[in-house]
Amino acid sequence: MAFFLGNYGAVAFRRGSQSAITKIESTVGPDDVTTFLNRVSFDKSVDNFITGDRIDLATTDSRGLVFIPASNWSTNQTEDSFSAYVNVNEAGGLRLFSSFSAAVNNDRSQEIALQSFTGDPLPVTAELLDAGANTLGNVVSYELNATREAIDVTSLSDYFRNQYNAGLLSGSGRMECLFDYTTNGVVEPPLAVMQSIQRLDIGCSFDAYFYLTDEELVPDVKTIFYSVTAVVTQVGVTVSNNSAINATIDFVATGEMRLIFARPSEYILKEDTDRIQVEQSVDFLLKEVTD
Repeated sequence: MAFFLGNYGAVAFRRGSQSAITKIESTVGPDDVTTFLNRVSFDKSVDNFITGDRIDLATTDSRGLVFIPASNWSTNQTEDSFSAYVNVNEAGGLRLFSSFSAAVNNDRSQEIALQSFTGDPLPVTAELLDAGANTLGNVVSYELNATREAIDVTSLSDYFRNQYNAGLLSGSGRMECLFDYTTNGVVEPPLAVMQSIQRLDIGCSFDAYFYLTDEELVPDVKTIFYSVTAVVTQVGVTVSNNSAINATIDFVATGEMRLIFARPSEYILKEDTDRIQVEQSVDFLLKEVTD
């Protein structure tokens, strides 16, 4: 009989959820664009977006997103939608980047330059995209519980009690992490999960993979993981003068919760909220496997 240690596992965290993609609406005026800092102000961004989020900016104005230079589109023309990773400052100003790593590290050598414009403000919507899941760093432990309700379907004419019939499956859990606000490459800091509870308008829904074993970390084991869609319900922080700061994140499942014996399936992003599941090689299609 084999015994598996806890260090075989890991947690992969996706900001946002495949089943709950939401957006907020605002306007961007000439005074909202600061070209020397390359930041654009957006209402409610400080309450909804976290540094490292990938968002889709779109407008219905015939001018398009004129505060973004046309050179950022392959057509070399100003268009009405643009996707980017964001770095969010204390005032909610957004700095745009083409990669997750550059955004979370605020690498200004890779920032997307903005340009000023004149005229009426632009109506702009910002939609949180469910980019690929990143490994969550500094996880000390996690607990995942799956329960199935017992439904009493006994009728008055039954001789024996039938107390179970296709009960609903629900789940909850807890993650414990050593507090960290820094990132290394594409590893998510625990602060990102802690901040997700503060998404006031778009909600704190997320997708996560909870690995029991992972063949990418330990080649001689198979990959087994739980796939969960959940929301953060409670965040706690323990600060002690003789130990590291510990963060506890509680969550409840709001969608599918499956135990899977395989690698997570890749998917292809489309212009709607649906997904094309990839079950075989489709090299002729544009895939977003890594971000």
